[in-house]
Amino acid sequence: MGEVCPMSNNRLRWLKDLDIFLIVVVIAICAASLLAISSATRSFDGGSKMFVIKQGVWMIIGLIAMITLIRIDYRLLIRYVEFGYWAVIVLLCVVFLFPSVAIETGAYGWIPLPGGANLQPSEFFKVVFILMLAKYLANEQEDEQGNVPDPMRGYLLVTAASILGVGLIVIEPDLGQTMMLMAIVGTALFVHLPKKWFWAMFATVLVSVALFFSATMAYPDQFLGTLKVLENKGVLDSHQYNRFFTFIHPEEDLSDKGYQVYQAKVAIGSGMMFGKGLYQGSQTQGNWVPAQHTDFIFTAIGEELGFVGSVALIFLFFLLLYRIVMNGFASKDRTGMYICAMVAGMFTFQIFENIGMSLQLMPMTGVTLPFISYGGSSILVNFLLIGIVLNVGFRRRKLSFSNN
Repeated sequence: MGEVCPMSNNRLRWLKDLDIFLIVVVIAICAASLLAISSATRSFDGGSKMFVIKQGVWMIIGLIAMITLIRIDYRLLIRYVEFGYWAVIVLLCVVFLFPSVAIETGAYGWIPLPGGANLQPSEFFKVVFILMLAKYLANEQEDEQGNVPDPMRGYLLVTAASILGVGLIVIEPDLGQTMMLMAIVGTALFVHLPKKWFWAMFATVLVSVALFFSATMAYPDQFLGTLKVLENKGVLDSHQYNRFFTFIHPEEDLSDKGYQVYQAKVAIGSGMMFGKGLYQGSQTQGNWVPAQHTDFIFTAIGEELGFVGSVALIFLFFLLLYRIVMNGFASKDRTGMYICAMVAGMFTFQIFENIGMSLQLMPMTGVTLPFISYGGSSILVNFLLIGIVLNVGFRRRKLSFSNN
């Protein structure tokens, strides 16, 4: 019998170790995104497909970036993550040089690029933030003498790095990105801390959230009064106060503050079980829901594909999270496990918050729906994160490229 070519064996191991199912799930979600954006923007510019084309281009760029990352050992990314961190910090400072963006959007969050595109540095900070946390919490990087660094030094470094990066994003201000970073930190603590410490912290947070919702329901006016004081003192911006106001009293100002939330509820509710059909939704085709192709893209799916279509999308998200977690379990080191856990935690929060605010279960925060909402920076970063997750799962055992 002839000998099996070593390179053929390596190709088979590539196919076996790479999580093809996760890639298929991501592509399926992206296909749903293109359909939803196509419907939500169908009446824009006389039926122009420009938003769909741009989203498709960013998806292709994201796929290329994802494949590139799979081929680079994630431990190499971890080793040099500080360079990426400081590059993103510089970009987070550059956003403050464009006050015109803040006037238009209410936040210093984007850097205008040629051709009408915009770069959102806070999106890319999530990537380096996850890698930084994984590096210093897992504490598996050895120095030149083969010694493992003092964990306390790592804690101090990651705390300082977190304060600087998160602080710049808070100043923009970007509440949605800040909350996602907190979700990443929460997931990292869940993995890292002794379970009794974590559950004590979790119970504290849970009680705080319960008190928040109790206060909004039992004493809504008093709660808003407290937020108004914070707004007057400059702690909260007016648009942030308005988001809490519409969350508590969405029907009181339907012509202004409560308009978006109310129209979102009408769109989803009118979809009923099977929806009105693609391109047939009156709310979607009539442009009744502001920002429907971005933050409120779920309303287009809910109206035109109904409860069944919405559940199908949520099931795809479940498969996405499941495969990310499984890649984390398969990791050969704690660093890889930390990375996958934080990516899964961040996506879980995004999905819950975005769908929740569309159903008026959560306050509006500007959080996008992963791989679904329109936005180049968001799509690219999501693909980068999936690329790193695939990288972790792919390197659960060593590959040899030797012909010997």
